[in-house]
Amino acid sequence: MGKTIVISLVSILVLHLFGIGLDLYHVIWWYDIPMHIFGGAWVTLLFFHFFCQTFLIVDFKKILPAIIITLGFVALVGVLWEFYEYLSDVYILKVHALYYAPNPITLPDTMKDLLDDLIGGTIASAILFARSKKSNPEQ
Repeated sequence: MGKTIVISLVSILVLHLFGIGLDLYHVIWWYDIPMHIFGGAWVTLLFFHFFCQTFLIVDFKKILPAIIITLGFVALVGVLWEFYEYLSDVYILKVHALYYAPNPITLPDTMKDLLDDLIGGTIASAILFARSKKSNPEQ
């Protein structure tokens, strides 16, 4: 799973850099939707790798609590990312006149981004739990 985490992170970073460099976040209105979904899925992979497998915090036999804990972690990372975006847009880029965002950050956009993060986390959780059931049929 470690190789999958690294490959998916590099893929997300490349897509993000293309999005910034080619201004795709402003040219293609929906470009951030798959980026947040992929990001939520990646955070889920990271959570499963470090917390579920390495530290054995989540018991795969109890799927609902495991999904709630996983999605809670995805939501936390999503909120931290939104704080980063806000601070970057308002305090760094605009204050230093490095960039002017044509569409200011709004609450609906932030809520949509967090929902997209959770959708990605839910999809990845479902896939990972299904795989864990196949590899451990006694669960």
